[in-house]
Amino acid sequence: MKNMKLLSWIFFGLLCAVQLGVIAFQILSYERILKEGEVFYLKVSPLDPYDPFRGRYVTLRFDTATKAPLAEDETMREHSKAYAIFEHSDQKDSIKEIRFTKPLSGNFLEVNVHPLYQGMTQKEDVSRLVSFSLPFDRFYMREELAPKAEKVLRQNSGITVRAKLRILEGKGVIEDLMVADTPLSQFVLEK
Repeated sequence: MKNMKLLSWIFFGLLCAVQLGVIAFQILSYERILKEGEVFYLKVSPLDPYDPFRGRYVTLRFDTATKAPLAEDETMREHSKAYAIFEHSDQKDSIKEIRFTKPLSGNFLEVNVHPLYQGMTQKEDVSRLVSFSLPFDRFYMREELAPKAEKVLRQNSGITVRAKLRILEGKGVIEDLMVADTPLSQFVLEK
């Protein structure tokens, strides 16, 4: 009887250690992306909804990150996952192409592929175009700042907001939302 009780406590302790280890691994990988990942800026249209369980957050609609051409050496496949290849240019950062095979190096992010939608124009080469969504669509803000951010952005509708992404080895993190070179939280406090 005492042995069973001891084994139960040992099992419980191991289970707790495994759970804490998984959480610690996730935190460390997130922090590694923030520290070592390359920065890309993508234009977004923010909206401020409220969730009673998760609190205030900014829903992000990425304006230029919904479709991209398929890489030249790739063929269209029926997969739900692919890799978006990011590139820097003089005007803005963008997604150069989509690959179904995982790149060995470079700036790429795993994305969710969707069937092509009906809203494409005749000029677009539908056979080489891939519709996708990025693996994140929310940015959480402090409870008191999110409504202020929505109000400021609504009043100043001409403001361009960009998501500051960090990308490393196929994973990405939204580091901040930027208005020009100012973080959105700081911009809201200044207005």
